[in-house]
Amino acid sequence: MTAPRQGSTTLLGAEGARELIAFLTASGPVRTPSGGTAVIERAVQEGGPVHRLRLRRPDAPRPATEPAPRTNAEQAPRPTTEPAPRTNAGPEPAARPTTEPAPRPTTGPEPAAPPEPASAEQAPPAAPHLLDRHVLRLAPAARPAPGGGPVPPLFPPATVVLTDRHTTLGARELHPDSTVLTPLQDESVETAVLRARPRHVRVLVDLSQEDPLAGPSERLLRLHDAVFRTAKACAELPDRPESFAVVVLGGIDASRVPHPCTGLFTGFVKSLALEWPASSVVAVVHDATELSAAETDAAAETLAEQMLPVVSFAGGTRLLWQAVPERGAVRASAAPTGYTVVAAGGGRGIGAELLTALARRDRPRLHVIGSTRLDSVTSEDARLTRKDFIRARSTGQDRLTVKEANAAFDRLSAAVEVQANLRALEDICGPDRVSYHVCDLRDRDAVDTVVGRITAAEADGVDLLLDIAGTNRAASVDQKSLDDFRTVRDLKVRSYANLKAAFGDRQPRRWCNFGSFVGFTGQTGETDYGAANDYFNTAALHSVSRGLREFTIGWTLWRDVGLGSTPIMRTFLAKSAQFTAMPTPEGIDHFLHELDQAEQSPVTVLFGEPERAAIEAAVPGYLEFCRTGPVPAVPAAATAPALPDFFVDDIVDRSTDGLTVVRTFNQERDAYLHDHVVNGYPTLPGTFVPELAAQAAMHLVPGRVPAVLEDIRLDSFLRVYRPGRDETKHITARLVSHSPTESVVDIEVTGDVLAPNGRLLVKDRRHFSARVRLRDEPVAAPRWDHWDDQGAEPMADPYHLPNPAVLLSGVFVSTGDTRTHPHGRRARYTPDRPGIERWFSGLVVPSVLLDGLARVSVLDRSDGDWTPLAVPRTIRRIDLYGGHTDATLAAAGTRVELYSLPSRLDLESEEDNRAVAVTAAGDVVLQIKDMTGVVLGHVNQSTGEYRERRRPAEEATS
Repeated sequence: MTAPRQGSTTLLGAEGARELIAFLTASGPVRTPSGGTAVIERAVQEGGPVHRLRLRRPDAPRPATEPAPRTNAEQAPRPTTEPAPRTNAGPEPAARPTTEPAPRPTTGPEPAAPPEPASAEQAPPAAPHLLDRHVLRLAPAARPAPGGGPVPPLFPPATVVLTDRHTTLGARELHPDSTVLTPLQDESVETAVLRARPRHVRVLVDLSQEDPLAGPSERLLRLHDAVFRTAKACAELPDRPESFAVVVLGGIDASRVPHPCTGLFTGFVKSLALEWPASSVVAVVHDATELSAAETDAAAETLAEQMLPVVSFAGGTRLLWQAVPERGAVRASAAPTGYTVVAAGGGRGIGAELLTALARRDRPRLHVIGSTRLDSVTSEDARLTRKDFIRARSTGQDRLTVKEANAAFDRLSAAVEVQANLRALEDICGPDRVSYHVCDLRDRDAVDTVVGRITAAEADGVDLLLDIAGTNRAASVDQKSLDDFRTVRDLKVRSYANLKAAFGDRQPRRWCNFGSFVGFTGQTGETDYGAANDYFNTAALHSVSRGLREFTIGWTLWRDVGLGSTPIMRTFLAKSAQFTAMPTPEGIDHFLHELDQAEQSPVTVLFGEPERAAIEAAVPGYLEFCRTGPVPAVPAAATAPALPDFFVDDIVDRSTDGLTVVRTFNQERDAYLHDHVVNGYPTLPGTFVPELAAQAAMHLVPGRVPAVLEDIRLDSFLRVYRPGRDETKHITARLVSHSPTESVVDIEVTGDVLAPNGRLLVKDRRHFSARVRLRDEPVAAPRWDHWDDQGAEPMADPYHLPNPAVLLSGVFVSTGDTRTHPHGRRARYTPDRPGIERWFSGLVVPSVLLDGLARVSVLDRSDGDWTPLAVPRTIRRIDLYGGHTDATLAAAGTRVELYSLPSRLDLESEEDNRAVAVTAAGDVVLQIKDMTGVVLGHVNQSTGEYRERRRPAEEATS
């Protein structure tokens, strides 16, 4: 069934009879989204073409696009038939001969495509959204109140312990009636569990042995299978266990970043807890890698009253998941066009709807990967109804059973639907801009082949990957088969790992996982689906910690497409009143809104009033915890560590949520600026703005350190023009938000513009602005694989060559071994230790390193041997890791390599770019994302000659 058109009320068969009668007989104005129009949809057979009957009351306003009636008679209410919407968008096809068209295939629904957007005058007002966007994050929570006695043992009598490594238990002695199982032992898990008849189950998972970048190992997946098998066997016992606890060692790090594979086990537990409400079911995720360090925490949680049944411990802090309502902010610039999208899945269902919407808006180059083969579809088969197809296939020499023929028809229907959707996408995007690749995403070799073909065709790489593929086979653990459990889990988990491995060092610039609300809360019958989708959540969080742009959207059921569109599911949703059936136009809105975020949150989930009511009924107080959460007290100034003051002379206008720092610059006090000259004047580097911002923010929120700087805008140079002339600037800090994990502060740097005689020309002219995100401690460093140097070509740093535009010397000569590379550009950080210790020992941001890293991005040749000289104008984001400063790096002699990508970069465009500083050991020190700049001139690499940039008027007359 196709999606109803926006602005109409759709009545479906007998379900809509009462509403239809009320619509036709109402005496007053009709309150429908269309203002008086109703549509009846009917398919003669399942999967057949949709017929639509539209009714309009005489008092209903006509759309602006419809001609006014000519006679009064024509205004009488009458049914009008209209064809189903076209399945392709874009220009109308050329005129065709007026012969009877060939019959349309009847094996599957037409691809639903939202209508072309109307003009602002014609577009009806958008219906309010039923679902709200929430961001998932870990927040500190109080430890369970002690029960008055000692904490019970983690391994009480009659416990079954499941682990894939006996060494995880160490030397501890278990009670004689306890049993230790491993997935590798000869005896089946089920037999051992049924013999043991446990009162308690403990699962020990050691993720410290799992490579976080390689996806789950086969050993870990066998353990995950065994967790399901253990629960399934327990369900067969007369009494289910009193407790079922999963302890995940190394499942989170000290900076509160989960291991990617943590979600496999936490998602399973969330669903199992709903299936077994009388048992204590909990997952304890710990940063400890030894059981002895996590045992007391885990034991206490088995008796604690839980909200969501997942508790994490990092750095001694107990953490719970919060779902925080947050609309997000879209980027200011328009969505790009002409980029490359890979959709893993998306030939049918929800994915097809969203690809169509994306195609209509942006017309990207599309690669769709799917498992449906299209080469076996014949026009004769495509015309057959299910009944005729089964009759034809179940007779004759090569006849199939009715069951086999029915399955063959389903495959044929899927292929016809995919073909139609691909044709529609190609009509929108243009010829040869849509490619379909047949591939089982669970097969690593097959994925390697397809991704190799895609990357070979796309020289500039992939801009966006949509990981859409998924399936569902809901059943409680006692009814679910191991094969079904693996099928549901593996289609998401193995596909994700295979795609990551296949792209290697050419990862898509953005990666979007299609997750589920079930990954957040769990759901009865969804131990496999919950595990797979929570894996998407923790995998995205881990990727973002490494500086990648990855995010997971937690969808609910869609009303008009996919699982939620079936009559049985629609009836279930209506009766349960626990789930919101999301209309397709709203789903498209949420999808495009998430793609357009200026800064994507790693994990979001969508839910509305029915879900909120269900959560509050099941876990009273949880939504209140999500809304408020405990806010840590700000440390007293007397006990807080010394605050940086290099750029702080005085603080004025202090309040609870703001302050203003005063800082005076001059050539004597800030003599280091003589080493950084722009257009002949000593000038503060734009890359020192993060330091000014960080110092002001730390004075506003003492006790926290800078972790991220965002939306840095460099509007005008901060210069010291001549000796003896002071330049006083005001650095204003305003607290935007303060949570248990993060404080967000907006910064603005302003100053008066004076004439040479001291007369005021401009009051409070803005120099810079930025946003600072402060955390309790430095963020742990992600890892980076160093490039080999094959294909690198040496280049001189143009800023070190004599020129009148931007000339650096002394402490700012901080790069060496500069060169271009097939992947981008690279250099080595060469700090001037004496200069840094003299001037910058008190800085909190490695600002000299930041300056050198930014300059690496200009290393390029144009017009032969000319290299641009540019100054930065905006930086979308800077991530700081490990608490390094220029002084600590120089003192330790730490070797730092500098990288910039992609290979071709125009800083004056708004294309994605990235620069990373990495220690020799592979730890990222900092990274810059999406910098723009202005080119002032060019330096010749061979002769050292400087060429000023020609102005547009000069270029036009040359």
